Amino acid sequence: MTISERLAGRAVLVTGASGFLGKAVVAILLREAPDLREVRLVLRAGDDAAAQERLRAEVLASEAFDPVRDTAEAAISDERLSAVAGDLTAERLGRGEGDDGLAGIDVAIHCAASVSFEEPLDDILDLNVLGALRLTRALREGAEVRGGPEPAFVHVSTAYAAGNRTGLVLERRSGESPEEAEIDLHAELEAARAWRAGLEAESRLPEHQARFAREAAQELGPAGSLPAGRRAEELRRDWIAAELVERGRRRCRTLGWADGYSLSKALAERALGAEPPPSLTVVRPSIIESALRDPHPGWIEGIKVVDPVILAYARGMVSRFPGADSGVFDIVPVDLVANACVAAAAHPPASGSRVVAVVSGRRNPITLRELGDTVGAHFGDRPLPDEDGTPIEISRLRFDPAPRVLGAIDRGTWAARAGRRLLDRIPLPRADDAERRLHVERRRLERLRRLAEIYGPYSELDCVFDDRAARELLAELAPSDREHLDFDTAAIDWDDYLDRVHLPALRRLVSPPRAPRATGAGAQRPAGAGLPDGPPAIAFLDVEGVVVDTTIAHFYAWLRSRGMPGLDRLAFGAGLAARAPGWALADRRSRAAFNRDFYKTYRGLPAAELRAEAGAALEEHILPRLQQAAVRRIRAHRRRGDRIVLLTGALDFLVEPLRALGDELISARLIEDGGVFTGELAEPPLTAEGRAAEAARVAAEHGIELGDCHAYADSISDLPLLEAVGHAHPVNPDFRLEREARRRGWTPLRWDTEPGARSRPPAPVAVGG
Repeated sequence: MTISERLAGRAVLVTGASGFLGKAVVAILLREAPDLREVRLVLRAGDDAAAQERLRAEVLASEAFDPVRDTAEAAISDERLSAVAGDLTAERLGRGEGDDGLAGIDVAIHCAASVSFEEPLDDILDLNVLGALRLTRALREGAEVRGGPEPAFVHVSTAYAAGNRTGLVLERRSGESPEEAEIDLHAELEAARAWRAGLEAESRLPEHQARFAREAAQELGPAGSLPAGRRAEELRRDWIAAELVERGRRRCRTLGWADGYSLSKALAERALGAEPPPSLTVVRPSIIESALRDPHPGWIEGIKVVDPVILAYARGMVSRFPGADSGVFDIVPVDLVANACVAAAAHPPASGSRVVAVVSGRRNPITLRELGDTVGAHFGDRPLPDEDGTPIEISRLRFDPAPRVLGAIDRGTWAARAGRRLLDRIPLPRADDAERRLHVERRRLERLRRLAEIYGPYSELDCVFDDRAARELLAELAPSDREHLDFDTAAIDWDDYLDRVHLPALRRLVSPPRAPRATGAGAQRPAGAGLPDGPPAIAFLDVEGVVVDTTIAHFYAWLRSRGMPGLDRLAFGAGLAARAPGWALADRRSRAAFNRDFYKTYRGLPAAELRAEAGAALEEHILPRLQQAAVRRIRAHRRRGDRIVLLTGALDFLVEPLRALGDELISARLIEDGGVFTGELAEPPLTAEGRAAEAARVAAEHGIELGDCHAYADSISDLPLLEAVGHAHPVNPDFRLEREARRRGWTPLRWDTEPGARSRPPAPVAVGG
């Protein structure tokens, strides 16, 4: 009998249908078993109606259903394809006692699971182990509601549930080999849950708090104490999450498994063996990757197991990885695994259990060296582009023992951290660029260590998986089914699959077509375009670095050196240059403290004389440095009916000419005593939270919601202002602000002082509209 005939008139339940493998399974059921009575999906949702919505919006929207879309729509109309709400972390899947949502099922295919290698141990054990038990118990109760037999059960596990072995790994359920440790599931869960409470307390110890505060200050110090405090708390929570994962990983490796995922799958097999369904098939795939044939070659959704390493290598981030050239890397296309699941559902064992390994390493192995060379040749001939569109050059991927790889990573990480600490202690030229380079290198090394820690145990395994039971199942199929639902990996040409199927699919996934980049002066013109619709509001613009390419130090240097004889000007400039590194270091720590310290240079200077000198600021200093893109953006806001507010830490008498650009100019003022400046500010420095507070005050005075307002700024010290409004626009951001912009999804703007501005100031600058 064919699979279609075997499944005719039967009801199949599928979990995990919103996932990669689950979608493939459902699509194959619709294609190969048109006479099924019903395909019922269990999806996490508030109720059955919401589950049905998820079926349409998330499951059927996938490319997996392109070949069977009409069939799927007809099945929904005939109520042969449906979804019910179910939560594997809740008893009875969150459904009431006596509920018949899981009744009337003949066979269940359980694909749902956490496949993360970085999930806390208690969470993954709860979902992957207890979740499987909750499902079988709920199905047993459902069978009792209808008075029918308990359904056959197909459980998707992993080949790595066998643990860290050498040699030939047989198709045996976990716990059946005498060399495996006896593991108390509930004791492991209790211990893992206790780690949370312990880490919450430990994370608040002084030594940890000091580290979180130090790292937060490095990232956000100039933005003020509250943003830095918020970041410190985020770092504390991130540390707890990382420690939970690391403790779980160490526990799993102590027991003989690579991570929580493989251990959870092993314990799920043991739990199902202890409470067995009448007919159990455990399907053990190795590493699942993109489709070989169905729904089309290269179909993939999201980054899969081996892909992060491949992409890191293609992007030039990884050149060495744990493993041996001769080691076998076992991968299998997703459609072959889905075929095996459907075949197992149609051909259940009459009683008892069996293990079916869908693997490739024993009969059609690909070594790490072959994998690395194929990937290297592909991206060598067709390199990925970097952020600027420049092709990334790669070297040959080397495989070395894990201690050697991790040792090199640790040495590089120590050097990068030492360099970062140096930036906070010694004034260095181009510190922002140095910080960017150190950050990039540190992130590269951290990513490499993470990849090595997660995937190294898999690439270093020295074993192959037997697939005798899989071949026996394949032999049971009718000849037509063996053609349509083949899951024999022996015939796969790995070079062809990788080079022409999987790697191009991966490239499409991570490198969507790039829009043409505008070049030349015309590239500056859209600065006023693309403002979102909405009610008239307020646009807040930082002056230094956004409207004018200058700083308060440049204003001072221009003002004080104006009219000096040549030699005096040189000497004055040299004196400022000597102090500049110290000022830059102070500014990196706190913009407010820097402003207060810097303005002490005005102490004892004649106020009236400096105000008179400042009359030339517009023509000599401001106009040559005016950002024309800022002027165009201001005009665009005016056309929307927005109010323009300029914010600056520069002194009022120096920036007064800019008042014509906006409706309000908020600037710094110095205290005068007896006709001279004291060097003290009349109000607190207009930085960090102070700017956000000013924005809130202005918006309230005009009855405008901050959520409708725009803000333009270039420094990390302006982060509170950008966070306060609904439309944040980082302009030529410094490194730390650029990093925060990426975290928040803000798009940086690149504005330049345009050619000719210094010699030919544009006439309309002082015109408001």
